[in-house]
Amino acid sequence: MTTTVSVTHRGEMELPKAFRRRNKIAPGTALRVTEVGAGLYVTPLPEPSERELREVIAAAGTLVRPQTIEDEAFVRSLVAEHRAGRRRR
Repeated sequence: MTTTVSVTHRGEMELPKAFRRRNKIAPGTALRVTEVGAGLYVTPLPEPSERELREVIAAAGTLVRPQTIEDEAFVRSLVAEHRAGRRRR
């Protein structure tokens, strides 16, 4: 699909509804914008998997202590809650 969009004075643009629907772009979806020659390549960033989130949190721990079982349970509950909310849309 090729279309023309305008950029506002704040640097914002509106993607056509058909494009958003086809590419599963909802409010809050992160987009990667890459310069390609004189153009831009826009792709949605996939949400991290639960495994990826666990690995990041395990690697980061905290500044004063390693991650606990309770911390991991909290992360799992947030991921589950987020996924349940996205399915309702």
